Amino acid sequence: MPSVRSGRAARLRDQSAVRPRLAPVLSRLNPVEVVDAEAVERIHDASCAILEEVGIEFRDPIALNHWREIGAEVAGERVRIDRAMLMELIAKAPADFYVEGRGASSGFTMGGNTTVFCPMTGAPFTRDLDGVRRSTTETDVINFARLTQACPSFHMAGGFTCEPMDIAVPHRHLVMMRHHLVETDLPLFGIGTSRERAEDCIAMARIATGDLMENAVAIWMHASGNSPLVWDQAMMDGARAFADAGQAVLCSPFVLAAANTPADVAATIAQVNAEALAAIAYTQLYRPGTPTVYGQYTVSISMQSGAPMAGTPEVALITSVIGQLARKYRLPWRTTANHASSKSFDAQSGFEGAAAMMTGINAGANLMLHAGGWDEGGLVICYGKFIADDEQNQMMARYAGGISFDRFDEALQAVRRIGPGGHYLGDSFTLDHFRDAFVMPEVMDFSSFEQWSAAGSEDMATRCRRKARTLLEDFEPPEYEPDMRNELDEFVARRKSEIDPTIR
Repeated sequence: MPSVRSGRAARLRDQSAVRPRLAPVLSRLNPVEVVDAEAVERIHDASCAILEEVGIEFRDPIALNHWREIGAEVAGERVRIDRAMLMELIAKAPADFYVEGRGASSGFTMGGNTTVFCPMTGAPFTRDLDGVRRSTTETDVINFARLTQACPSFHMAGGFTCEPMDIAVPHRHLVMMRHHLVETDLPLFGIGTSRERAEDCIAMARIATGDLMENAVAIWMHASGNSPLVWDQAMMDGARAFADAGQAVLCSPFVLAAANTPADVAATIAQVNAEALAAIAYTQLYRPGTPTVYGQYTVSISMQSGAPMAGTPEVALITSVIGQLARKYRLPWRTTANHASSKSFDAQSGFEGAAAMMTGINAGANLMLHAGGWDEGGLVICYGKFIADDEQNQMMARYAGGISFDRFDEALQAVRRIGPGGHYLGDSFTLDHFRDAFVMPEVMDFSSFEQWSAAGSEDMATRCRRKARTLLEDFEPPEYEPDMRNELDEFVARRKSEIDPTIR
């Protein structure tokens, strides 16, 4: 006779087995605007002046030649871009574009009032299922790809969610892509740190998705700028490869406010805007119509330790104004969600992540990147936090959906039925709708102290790690054609044999 599962663990297992993937969020909220239209124009004007008068470096001979050909002022590696030229190029970027993975229901439109969630990327360290911080391994890459597929809130896979330190650097992109393309059926990020790596990732995505990439974006590149005011050859090489394939490029300055920007919120925004616009303009110069996303990763710097700080009010203000600027330019935009600087999965981690998440949702961000697992300023991916973040994403999606009046009149009839002094627990309207009227989180605990104690007094981190184990134990990979997996494996094996693992 099979064993009977009981208690909270069984409920978590049963609930997680039936939940469908969260639909892309169509926000009903009016985006928060923390400055007025005059201030937006002042920042825009300052950004244009930076690019006209100070200029920006493209440390890439191909890009420099392209800028020269259209009449930009180029002196050495410094490019000065006239604002009319800049805005003419920006206008070529699509206001939205269609994204789809190999999964049947994985498609969404990037832009407009749509918001989607993607896990963190790039962590060299992992806080594991026992809560121990250690180097990331290939097994973690597989596990987090599986958790991305199993957790219902994620619409994209990180691709390089965490970086396996037990794999030679020149081979890592092959391993990370292979596991994400097999274990998930979602659109994903590829690696664009060189033309060769970018082309490998695009080729692998084509194997996995067939002819899908002819009409949709299935793989993205995260082009990260070097603030202040530098775009390097590696990023531009990768961006050109993705543009050639008709795939998306996320142009994201990497900002440590007060370290690589001025110690001023408004001036920081002006510099970030100049950096992002220069890269977006270049993608459109190279290939007009390239699907492009306005990105920003911003943290402030502690003047005491020099460490990055997430969840601060200045970062929230910067994020909100970036949203206003992106809407001015009619560009889809990305922010950083659920990111934290905490060294453990604790209250600080939760507070920082919640502040970043709420800011991004209220600001109307289209892509909530780093929305799963981010701790220690991105150095660590945490199994427990990944699960907690998934639940937070679902709750934020409900918040962004706003208030529905679909059942308003029917619900008011319950007020008339119950009247003063009664209760609604047994009312027919409550019985019909209680399951979806209010969010009922799974890993957050709302039981009484006595119930919590009797169940073992587990804290949030313990519950989340246990749920991660359950999801991994029960994981069923998405369907795929056996030939696809064989072709991927053959591609990886061939490329590993061709790439010297000792090259850096």
